[in-house]
Amino acid sequence: MRIGFLGCGAIGSIYSGYMTKAHEVCIVDTYAPVVEEVRANGIRIDECVPGVGNGETSCYRPAIITTDPKEIGRVDILIVFVRYMFLEAAVRNALPMIGPDTIVMTLQNGIGNYDEIAKVIPEEQIVIGNTSHGSTGMGPGHVKHTGMGKTFIGTLKAPMEKAEKAAAALREAGFEVDVMDNVMNVIWHKVLINVGINAITALLEQQNAFINDNQYAHEAARLMVEEALDVAIASGCQFDRAAELENVYKTALATGTNKSSSLQDILNHKETEIRIINGAVSKTGREVGIATPYNDFICQLVLAKQSVYLGR
Repeated sequence: MRIGFLGCGAIGSIYSGYMTKAHEVCIVDTYAPVVEEVRANGIRIDECVPGVGNGETSCYRPAIITTDPKEIGRVDILIVFVRYMFLEAAVRNALPMIGPDTIVMTLQNGIGNYDEIAKVIPEEQIVIGNTSHGSTGMGPGHVKHTGMGKTFIGTLKAPMEKAEKAAAALREAGFEVDVMDNVMNVIWHKVLINVGINAITALLEQQNAFINDNQYAHEAARLMVEEALDVAIASGCQFDRAAELENVYKTALATGTNKSSSLQDILNHKETEIRIINGAVSKTGREVGIATPYNDFICQLVLAKQSVYLGR
């Protein structure tokens, strides 16, 4: 199959690299150094997943990588790994790659990516999900594969056959995939972790372990996650509340020395994706009629902090 990718960053490199094992992979990235490096040396992946990787560097060569989607033309599946704030523009720019039968799939964190894609593409073509894989960027075209697990996908309005087709393509390349009837359950499950960790660590510039080690951060995480659970359940998800909260703390402990993505953005003076994490809790809360004062407040604080260096 012809598999297109928008974005060849940390996770995009893992998926686009491994998909070359079974498919014709075509990548669009707007960052010229990535395009130049992958053209010259391929996608380099340090195989460092604990208990699985040998620490060696593997190299995978896509059929094409370019900044111009017109050079690629239509693909069977387009997998999107573009940050939320650039997503609508990126998909619109990629229209030369998208035909009436092209499946457009997002595996990104947060809630809101689907809506951005749906501004451009009919919902009957969109597959949504998330990934358990972890990756760290080492430089243009070079990443460290740090964690692996299942990819969860499903649909909201597209026929389930679209998700099954995408799952089959991923499995051919060695990915473990579950197709979910209620895919929003697994998306919210991951969002709950981000809700409890990202904003606090970003504001206080601390590693993930701080959520467990500091009594005030621990309680703040509980207040936000409990509020997010109210919203998720009201929107149709089914959760064991105590288990989900405990999972947040376990994740913070297991990734104790990690810097959350929001903290990395703050330290690198980038715009965070807080709007599709705590901000998504607030937005969905308004839609289902549930007040979300804790998530409202912390979202505004993170936006205020980033506005200092963004100047807006």
